[in-house]
Amino acid sequence: MLDTTLSYKIKFKDQFNETELAKGLYIAIIHATRIPPHIGLVADGNYCSLSVKGQDINTPVSALVKNSIIRKIPTIFVKIKPHPTFSSTYLREHFITNVQLFPRVDIGVATCLSPIVMFFEEVYSIPMKEVNYLYELLPALDSNGLIESASGLFIDNINYRLPEYTNTEIDKGIKEVREEFNFSTKKTRS
Repeated sequence: MLDTTLSYKIKFKDQFNETELAKGLYIAIIHATRIPPHIGLVADGNYCSLSVKGQDINTPVSALVKNSIIRKIPTIFVKIKPHPTFSSTYLREHFITNVQLFPRVDIGVATCLSPIVMFFEEVYSIPMKEVNYLYELLPALDSNGLIESASGLFIDNINYRLPEYTNTEIDKGIKEVREEFNFSTKKTRS
């Protein structure tokens, strides 16, 4: 478990280069300075995540990057080392299966982290029972030698540290997004 007195510091090694996102596996951290940030996976140029709006599957990463640039959204891409057995295509399809287990992010049901934790536990055999937040996920992946590099947009590469937050703050964030987009807690996406 992460010592919460010191938040996890991402080691930025790369200048951001969108063309690199076309191959390999990345954790995308969107609104990286917000509490809580939003996360998804990029595999071979396709972004997938679970959000309050529902399942975001196979969105071209170029659309995510364009939106981040236009809106100046702090965004980080953490490159995961290649899997010794599985292709990026297989990994993407496996993650999509994990995302499809949840209709959307909802209080007490799932967060954007839920399918990602399942994915790393199932595919990489990393124990994720104690991982409840992004600031616990990245150190767990790092300690297992899975983080290759990181790059970002609109981020202070030298001083940035993952924000720490609680379940209460996650629930508050979900409520705020629901209100912003007029989502009822009883409404489901088909």
